[in-house]
Amino acid sequence: MILELDCGNTRVKWRVRNDDSIVMRGAFLTTDGFNQSTSEELAQSKIARVLIGSVLGDEYAKKLAAWSITYLGVNPEFAVSEPHHAGVVNGYQQPEKLGVDRWLAILAAAAKTASASIIVDCGSAITVDLVTSQGEHLGGFIAPGLRLMRDALSTKTNAIKLSQIGYPEDDFPGRNTVAAIKSAELAMIHGLVDHAKTVLRNYEHQEAVLMVTGGDGEWLVSIIKDGLYHEDLVLDGLQIALSSEKKFKGSNK
Repeated sequence: MILELDCGNTRVKWRVRNDDSIVMRGAFLTTDGFNQSTSEELAQSKIARVLIGSVLGDEYAKKLAAWSITYLGVNPEFAVSEPHHAGVVNGYQQPEKLGVDRWLAILAAAAKTASASIIVDCGSAITVDLVTSQGEHLGGFIAPGLRLMRDALSTKTNAIKLSQIGYPEDDFPGRNTVAAIKSAELAMIHGLVDHAKTVLRNYEHQEAVLMVTGGDGEWLVSIIKDGLYHEDLVLDGLQIALSSEKKFKGSNK
């Protein structure tokens, strides 16, 4: 059994895998950690390896390592962003500076399609990465996620509880403040994805495959009517990055 964790800025997603079968899965806020009952259940699951992709820094990595050793008796393995892996070339000038969550999603996307791909992670931040059919990562874009966009406006719209206005339904110009905010959010995301498609057309003859993940990813796919939603894209990439043939130790910084 293998326990895999995707540690993002807001929450940690985890799953237990037995070869290609998912046995257990769950999520918790980064401020919480595994609860006692889940820890005990995992302790009985004969976990042989613990694979982690984390953007949360060394202190959080140490806490996870201590938990893994205490409950599972397993020293965890942390993925890092590499210059190249599994036929994919990291496009960053300093490859290790690419967020490991983005790198893992890129690896997974490249493994799922032979075409060029645009990988959108719609979470606390919205990241968009471009990968050619030859596995060349061209780079990416980072923009605020829905919550951060609304936080930026909150001081100017004190009368509106922006956290409670729900997802945008369309990008038609709004006729009230709430509608205008929501339509602008979707228009900005639409524009970012469309621009990524335009950039990739300079490198590819065929349209790129759009792959979407992240906490708001399922909503985004449903509203833009384009792309494929992959809930576990980062975890799938973790499986590739830390395959038994090639392991990486240490935390991502």
